[in-house]
Amino acid sequence: MATTDSATGAQDTNRASLEERAAKLVNPASGIANDYLNHFNEILLLIENLPTLLPEMLDELLEWRPVTYREYFAKSALPGSSAALEIYEGLDEGFRRDFESIIDGINAMATASIDVISAHRGPEGDIDPSRVSDFCENASCAIRSALNRASDLVNNGRANPVETPQGMADRLIPCVA
Repeated sequence: MATTDSATGAQDTNRASLEERAAKLVNPASGIANDYLNHFNEILLLIENLPTLLPEMLDELLEWRPVTYREYFAKSALPGSSAALEIYEGLDEGFRRDFESIIDGINAMATASIDVISAHRGPEGDIDPSRVSDFCENASCAIRSALNRASDLVNNGRANPVETPQGMADRLIPCVA
């Protein structure tokens, strides 16, 4: 009996640990898991470092594909992935649309960058770093800027709209009727 109680206690502790890690996966400010942005950090680093790390990284860069938030967590083995999806589905539709719009922009820049880099391949499949260096610098700058916007949204949630002076006056001065 003591062994069963001990085993049950260990399972409860393990389950609680998994639930704690799952809770940490999703940022409470936004309801979005920051881990998803790692997919975009990967392509950013590949593009940014491509000229200095050719040819080792070329195949990895060319194989990168966009993945939606839902696809990412549906395939993820991270504890809390299903909870991350449930929370995401419950987000304000406008907020989720804003986030997805930024992600769509990052995906468009990343895939266009991959196409441009791929077009610079020679007959043997190699790339002269000097031919893509400036492009990679500019592309990584643009992707980093958009990724920073996505990160701000994930880490801070939606900022409160700026209150107009009239709105502030209406809020601070009670209506006398």
